[in-house]
Amino acid sequence: MPFLRLPARVLIQLVDKNDSRLCVPNVLFRFTAFASYKNDFVFQPFASDEAGIVAITKRELDAGIADCYAAGLMDYAHISGCSSRVEIRMLTDEDVQRAVDARKIWKNLLPGERVRWGSMEELLNLYKSANNMRFLSHESVPMRVNWSDEGAEYSYEFVLVPRPPSSG
Repeated sequence: MPFLRLPARVLIQLVDKNDSRLCVPNVLFRFTAFASYKNDFVFQPFASDEAGIVAITKRELDAGIADCYAAGLMDYAHISGCSSRVEIRMLTDEDVQRAVDARKIWKNLLPGERVRWGSMEELLNLYKSANNMRFLSHESVPMRVNWSDEGAEYSYEFVLVPRPPSSG
């Protein structure tokens, strides 16, 4: 089994079923690195920009690793023991709500979160402004990709299925 090697950069373009670009900001994603033992590493949120692009840097991934260790050092083995197979998926509406609710108890930014956000309010505003509810999460199939080349740059397209307009 090849082991995880963190990329330098990951770009994800949001597209529809016809491969047309979707320029929707604040669609939130999660990455999961699967551990061979102990807990998997889960990194979130990563948001799309105005052009519908989610851009992730190694610095942000390193911050996510720091957060996992800060939340429970004994719960995780070393990140290098994870499989190179990584899952990328859009957060469900429930995932977004759980993240907001969790911050009613856990009120401080973790060390890696402090690298990415200036305040808890900024992080919560990102979750609260998420556009994930505009899409059907159960039809927006998670991707499994390999991150096996240290410092690589990866580019993907992620298909989102719009939620049909409500009939009122």
